[in-house]
Amino acid sequence: MDTKIVKKKSKLKFIFIIIALALAISAFGWYFINQKKTYNVKQEDITIDEVTQGKFEDMLMVTAQTQSLNSSLVNVLEGGAVKEIFAEDGQMLTKGQPIARVYNPNTEFNYLNQETGIMQQISQMRSSLLELKNQEFSQDKEVLQSQNDYNTALQTFNLQKRLYDAEIGKKTDYDVALQNLTYQKERKSIVEKGARNEKASRNSQFAAINSSIRQMEKSLSILRSNKNNFLIMAPASGRLSSFSISPGQNLTSGESIGKIDLMGGYKLVAKVDEYYISKLTNGIKGTLDNNGKEYEVIITKILPEVKEGQFSVELNFIEAKMENLKIGMTFGVKLKLSADTQSMMIPKGNFYKDTNGKWIFAVKGNKAEKRNISLGRENPLYYEVVSGLKPGESVITSDYSELKKYEILDIQK
Repeated sequence: MDTKIVKKKSKLKFIFIIIALALAISAFGWYFINQKKTYNVKQEDITIDEVTQGKFEDMLMVTAQTQSLNSSLVNVLEGGAVKEIFAEDGQMLTKGQPIARVYNPNTEFNYLNQETGIMQQISQMRSSLLELKNQEFSQDKEVLQSQNDYNTALQTFNLQKRLYDAEIGKKTDYDVALQNLTYQKERKSIVEKGARNEKASRNSQFAAINSSIRQMEKSLSILRSNKNNFLIMAPASGRLSSFSISPGQNLTSGESIGKIDLMGGYKLVAKVDEYYISKLTNGIKGTLDNNGKEYEVIITKILPEVKEGQFSVELNFIEAKMENLKIGMTFGVKLKLSADTQSMMIPKGNFYKDTNGKWIFAVKGNKAEKRNISLGRENPLYYEVVSGLKPGESVITSDYSELKKYEILDIQK
């Protein structure tokens, strides 16, 4: 039986076909993967600006409001519900003038209990003082009695001695008089010594009790004055501002419910985006225009607390002060952050919120291609270009929300 022989050429041809197909599929896949995503846009739907070279003004525009140069906070000393309101926002007040009254029955009841307790303690201490004084009176009577008894015994002894020496009196009477004199002398000495010791002790007790009474009376005075804390009064003379409370509103101890503007001058207060918190320092100068006249101002205080993405700065006028200022007036202030420099710039636009300034669409002809860039400083009108672009080039600065996933744009007129 004959064996069939397979030709080697046919086998090699099949292998070459397989390899060619694999190469074709790989090439197609490589092309597909590396193909840049393209999107068609209408020219009227985008904003195209030119990269320019020129003087970059490193400045910041803020809106500042006039406030009193010095003010005093109106704080709640004792918490409670607002019972009465005696003043209104914007009213001129004198120091100590009532502004509002709060009511807190629990605190008032506690004050009453404390007052009663203190008065009872003072009464007990005064009773102790009276008792000590009675003891002192009895002691003085005892000393006086011992002195009188001694004097009587001495007179009797002297009489009996004269009679005995004249051989008229009896010896027994003389001996009795001598014995009584000796007794009264010793008794007088003991009574006087005891009186001195007790007097020193009583004086010490008098001092301690009187000191305690003074402390209690001081505490009672403070307690009674604290009852006046329910009445909120103006801490200084001036205009009441930032004041807005309502009857029945609950206020907490230490809460600030307004301020007194002392009317001794004005300052400017501006809210600034937190982006600039590390860029602003005390001493930075700026200018504001009012009725065609320019005024110089300077940052005097930075309040670093950030609220709702903003922090506050205070500014003062440097030399010429604006006339007819009133609290609450607003002005546009231009702050000079650094000296002007020659830089590349592109106009500000909505592209930044989608790219964070890391890339942009650069326009060439009817196409725009995604390009990595680096931006530096900014002012209200321009971004400073550090790298990635050249003067004279065009870029798209409008919104990228529908464009950011593409790499090439076909611009259709």
